[in-house]
Amino acid sequence: MPAPAANADPIAAATALVPRIEELAPEIERERRLLPELVEAFRSAGFFHLPIPTDRDGLQADPVTAAKVVEEVACGDGSAGWCVMIAQQNAGFAGFLPVPRALEVWGNGQVLCSTARPTGRGVKQGDGFVVTGRWPFASGSSHADWFGAECMLFDGDEPIRDAQGNHKSRMLMVPRSEVTIHDTWHTTGLRGTASNDFEVKGAFVPADRGFQMLVDPALSDWPLYQVPMCTFVNHGAQAIGVARGAITSAIAIAEKKVGYGSDRPLRETPRVQGVVAEAIVTVAAARDYMYQQTQALWDQAQSGATDPKLRARVRLATSNAARSSVHAVDLLHSAMGTSALFQNTPLERQFRDIHMAAAHVMISQFTYEAAGRVEMGLPAEFPFF
Repeated sequence: MPAPAANADPIAAATALVPRIEELAPEIERERRLLPELVEAFRSAGFFHLPIPTDRDGLQADPVTAAKVVEEVACGDGSAGWCVMIAQQNAGFAGFLPVPRALEVWGNGQVLCSTARPTGRGVKQGDGFVVTGRWPFASGSSHADWFGAECMLFDGDEPIRDAQGNHKSRMLMVPRSEVTIHDTWHTTGLRGTASNDFEVKGAFVPADRGFQMLVDPALSDWPLYQVPMCTFVNHGAQAIGVARGAITSAIAIAEKKVGYGSDRPLRETPRVQGVVAEAIVTVAAARDYMYQQTQALWDQAQSGATDPKLRARVRLATSNAARSSVHAVDLLHSAMGTSALFQNTPLERQFRDIHMAAAHVMISQFTYEAAGRVEMGLPAEFPFF
């Protein structure tokens, strides 16, 4: 498979692909996976590898650029945007592995999908662990080359503990050849993400092809690893992209549909005009705030220490972007009446996708509560703040 190419403007490259993504969106949903044509287009453009440091075969893009690529792809199709988002998040793991191991996993355009929950079992054997377990929500399972399997560690039947007595875990990277995919992703929305279960039975993984999440320091000195919350900005970007797509879909309906009891298209009715305007400003305001806060934090990270409140506001702005996007799509979906109710019409699909996306814990009410604690001088008590 080809290595990703350095693209002078990955955002423009993503924008140029939107018409084709829109065209393929119904098929993505029917097939319940990202279609091979788009996998290869995204791979060759480097979209999956934007957050990876250059010494690990990545493009080392700043977090605002990476998020805007997700946004553009999601504007074409929510599932496609989700797959790019998740691949980028998992690509961030590259900085926690030694360079040779990172190249083994991500070299030549390879893609990792993973599940950050330690439901597996890693039993010590020599210089590594024998991995067994089953993990849900493996977005991108249909096109992933590697799978991140988070395990609790054992030496025989005895838990392996750290110096404080805590049972240790480890995210371990397993090649596709040693993974079984279970077809479990039958859902309301984001049907094209192939977020299936995957299972591993007795695969040996060298210890240095993994790391302990939230404990081990990054082995790369790229500033992104000082601000891990920037990775989750992609959740807000994906939601903004879906909402932008929904605005386009609603305007297209309003141009043609004649309202009940009227001889004029919906675009000429004040009620619909007001809804479209509210949706546009709701999305635009949330988008601008999210990218402004993210850019401010990225600027700090490159020069040294970062402000805890700014870190929290990046998380808050991300969750606000998702929540605002849901609100905007709900307004549009309601205003378009029965035209938004039929399966496989763009707005109907975007309505389902945005509600599915908003269910993710990393943009949930927990982030509002954690951000509020930081604002009042308390610990966040939530990861990646």
